[in-house]
Amino acid sequence: MKHLSLILLIATFLLIVGCKSDSETLWATYQEPVKPETLPDAVGASELVVLWQKNLGSGAEQGYAILKPAYAADGIYAASRSGSVFKLNPQNGETIWQRDLNADIFSAIGVAESVAVVALDNGTLVALDADSGEILWESPLNRQISAIPVIGQGRVIARTAGGAVIGLDAENGETIWSFERAVPSLSIHGDSTPVISGDAVLVGLANGKLVANNVVTGREYWETEVSFAHGRNELERLTDSDTSPLVAATMVYAATYQGNVAALHLQNAEINWKAKVSSRLPMSLAAGKLLVTNELGAIIAIDAESGDMLWTQEGFRGHGMSRPLAINDRVIVGDAAGNLYSLNLDDGTLLEKRKIMSGAVVSLIPGNNQFVVFSSEGNISALSLKK
Repeated sequence: MKHLSLILLIATFLLIVGCKSDSETLWATYQEPVKPETLPDAVGASELVVLWQKNLGSGAEQGYAILKPAYAADGIYAASRSGSVFKLNPQNGETIWQRDLNADIFSAIGVAESVAVVALDNGTLVALDADSGEILWESPLNRQISAIPVIGQGRVIARTAGGAVIGLDAENGETIWSFERAVPSLSIHGDSTPVISGDAVLVGLANGKLVANNVVTGREYWETEVSFAHGRNELERLTDSDTSPLVAATMVYAATYQGNVAALHLQNAEINWKAKVSSRLPMSLAAGKLLVTNELGAIIAIDAESGDMLWTQEGFRGHGMSRPLAINDRVIVGDAAGNLYSLNLDDGTLLEKRKIMSGAVVSLIPGNNQFVVFSSEGNISALSLKK
């Protein structure tokens, strides 16, 4: 049955694009195609409050780009597929500055240390001054940047579709270090955005591994298997680590497609526990619960200390669900139709369903007493929860 669903995944929802001569990348929607479950009834809560909403232009659905806003202390940064970069006022959504790059943007946006970075379709990284929007530098890597660039410790970290991780000088864009791992002959296009924690950068790879390197020098700290490939063919052996690592204190949480969710010790990569859950989307952590959207769209809460399953909300299967985002004692998720849902963090009960925008909800970003929603059609909205 699993083999059949993978074939349907290819036939129905995937566009196969050759990324180099000996490998192919599967460009996919968020979940495998399954018959949508009947959504559970909401209990009638009315907690979601829309603060503002606007459209930024073409969104992520145009060319399977990876476009997600970034929330910083002084503004919300976002980008359109057609090449515009924005800094918005978090309170009202008004544009503080806009920079038109006159080139399609493929992955965006990373913001830190007063620098905002986007990656273009042609493999060029563009760094902008976060305060003014002025272009600081451009670095033509000539490789497809398959994750949102991240900034920290004076470095910009880029992950490519070909298996390379590159550390650049945040001041001038010069390459300081790089390493490369072989990519399986078939892999899934996902968003394993690197994560910087202290002096380490953690990156999930297409072979199911998680690596930690010194963010400044590139020196490797450790490399470990989150999942092992298994199966009779390349489709069944897909085990991409397409979920961004989640760091909490001394633990790292990672997930793979057709593999596991795992908790590891940050210091030495020792596995604390593994749970058989397949996911490709960012996770959230709140009140000791690790929140995961699995490959079919179910929302799962896992005990972060033991790996035990606490609850599963199966009613969202087949609805193209987003990552789960924990806000206070609620779990917020979106779907492919632009709906937002509020769930009880304790048991997964659906509290509220509300149509927010057109296009699939592709990103949920926490902010200061609010959260930001971004859709595949370039719509962005800030919301809060009633107290």
